[in-house]
Formats: sequence, structure tokens, C-alpha cells
Amino acid sequence: MLSKSKYLAGCQCPKRLWLDTFSPELASEPDASLTARLEVGTEIGRHARALFPRGVLVEEKAWQHDEAVTRTQALLADPAVPAIFEAAFVHARVRIRVDVLERLAGDGWGLREVKSGASML
Repeated sequence: MLSKSKYLAGCQCPKRLWLDTFSPELASEPDASLTARLEVGTEIGRHARALFPRGVLVEEKAWQHDEAVTRTQALLADPAVPAIFEAAFVHARVRIRVDVLERLAGDGWGLREVKSGASML
């Protein structure tokens, strides 16, 4: 399956995509800088969730994607759920996780991606 991180790895270097897919054990451990960026991203996600009261977090990990998709489908069907955090989908064999999926008036949904940065776009 293709994920956003694998897609980005392939854009950076096709060999990296191949290695990430077929020989992930060869990857080096994340350095302190990457670890710090990942921690900041996690914290930004927590703050973003506070903007959508009563939203529900899909807590399944990346390796539990099928379970996350099943949980997301159940939440989509529940009209009492105003927002879904880390909603999971599969389309054309591509795995998708959405930062915030917000229920809109009618039967619509708004997709919100959360990014850390020094300014708002």
C-alpha cells in the first residue's frame, strides 16, 4: 500500500521508496532533530483537536490501518459525531489518514489538514 510518507519518500528519491518498502530494516534511527519535529507535530495535533469539541480520535496505529478504516466508517455513520481526528481510508490501494474530518451541514464533510509553521496560509 502507498501512504503519504512513502509517496513523499519516492518524490525525494525513488531508491528511498524502494528501500522503505522492501528493506525498512536498513533505515537509520531518527536523529534528535527529526524526533523533536515529530513531537511538535503531535503537540500541534492535540491543539487542533481542541478546536473541534466532542470530536472523536481514531486511535489505531499506522500498522492497524484496516481497524482504523472500520472505526472511521462507524464514526461516519454516527450523526452525533461532529468531527473525526485521524480518519482512515483506502482508495486505489492508497492509505489515507486525515487530520480532521469535520461534519458539515447537510451530508457534507470538510477535510482539514493541520501543519505547524510560523504563519497561517
